[in-house]
Amino acid sequence: MEKIDFHTMEYVLECLRNNATKVRNIRSYMLTTLYNAPVTCSNYYKAEVNHDFYGK
Repeated sequence: MEKIDFHTMEYVLECLRNNATKVRNIRSYMLTTLYNAPVTCSNYYKAEVNHDFYGK
């Protein structure tokens, strides 16, 4: 949890905003997302960039 910074929080909030499924236990969801965010954040943005530049 010490690795969480502003960019990680942006990532978590963006994931929450783009989530299509209903979250039943928001506390558990947020704890899990925050715990895993430092590892998954860079992969998420790398995939987004690859998706944006795929057709060019």
